[in-house]
Amino acid sequence: MNKESTTESINVEELKKQFSDYLRKKKYRNTLERYLVLDRIAELDQHFSADELYVYMLNSGDKISRATVYSTLDLLSNCRILMKHRFQSESAKFELASRLPHHDHLICIECGHIIEFRDPSVESIQQKVCEQFGFEPIEHSLQLFAVCKDPRHCEHNQ
Repeated sequence: MNKESTTESINVEELKKQFSDYLRKKKYRNTLERYLVLDRIAELDQHFSADELYVYMLNSGDKISRATVYSTLDLLSNCRILMKHRFQSESAKFELASRLPHHDHLICIECGHIIEFRDPSVESIQQKVCEQFGFEPIEHSLQLFAVCKDPRHCEHNQ
């Protein structure tokens, strides 16, 4: 897994405060293991599954159970620190919500490569549709599934 070269751009202490407030409000225990999961997530610069994070933590020397990783990911998703995605039928993938806010995904169905992008027209469509039906927009998730131009020679299909 790749480590983020600019971890400073993510305010981990602010995320920990947000998480702590959420845990207190929902009457969950504040445990060191839950904050360790958050620390490790802040080191990553790509989408990850629960199992990928668990293996990354074990390889980093952390003593943590798979159940703790899974339950903490659910909590972090519920309090909107993490975004949870389902890219086709594979297991859920996660990313820090604050790393690249308001973005969408282009996913190659051959190699699995994911490109994150922003396009103001998508935001405009969201606003227009919500207004048309009397809704207030909160967030959206757009996933475009495609195939790389040359799947046989794709650098991601190794």
